[in-house]
Amino acid sequence: MKKPPITHLIMDTSSTDDNYNGDCDYALVPMSASYVADLLWYMGEVVRLHKADDSVYDIECWDATPSYFRFNDRLEEIRDIYGDLAVNVPRGDPILLTEDPKFGEEEFQRVECRTVQVSVDEVWWTAYVKHTNVRIESARVSRKTLLKIQDRFPEEERRHTGKRSMPPHPAIRSIHDLLYLDMRGERTFYNPGKTWDSNALTQIAEVVARYIPRPSPLKPDGR
Repeated sequence: MKKPPITHLIMDTSSTDDNYNGDCDYALVPMSASYVADLLWYMGEVVRLHKADDSVYDIECWDATPSYFRFNDRLEEIRDIYGDLAVNVPRGDPILLTEDPKFGEEEFQRVECRTVQVSVDEVWWTAYVKHTNVRIESARVSRKTLLKIQDRFPEEERRHTGKRSMPPHPAIRSIHDLLYLDMRGERTFYNPGKTWDSNALTQIAEVVARYIPRPSPLKPDGR
């Protein structure tokens, strides 16, 4: 008999401020077949980028999927897929659930700049406590765990996992990276608001020229 899908993850968090975390004790992340496929796809992208430039170890993408909440009594009632009470799952291990824990809205905290970070074999989620410079980071989830989650979704859902299930042509991927791959300090991430300069356009033209010859210059008579 097929086991029920894992629909939600809960992870404990850490804070850049040892004395304050904005009551963001845990991160709750809904799971779907398409979302897990996207995370695994990003892992493959990190592998590809690292081969091209060994200084790239992970990427960071804007991601509003997770919510952050403070400890509450529900953690002493809900059980994970192994039958363990959520509160007893060792710190650092993801709490895998087959249904929405249905926390009250008042439990969720105000955060901003939510992202997911992806390396070759782990993902984790980050956010800033609203109107502060306090950064919250979830515990990490391994590729092995993501594959376990993926395997428990119905086969028809795994077959239809969105546009990323078909890898793009390498030239399209190169252009995509020139347009959106950005850096902040030592952190690499996809930035939908990245500013494009003339150098980016020149590099894109060079990528296109590998597959489509540049137009011939006009003759003196304009033909």
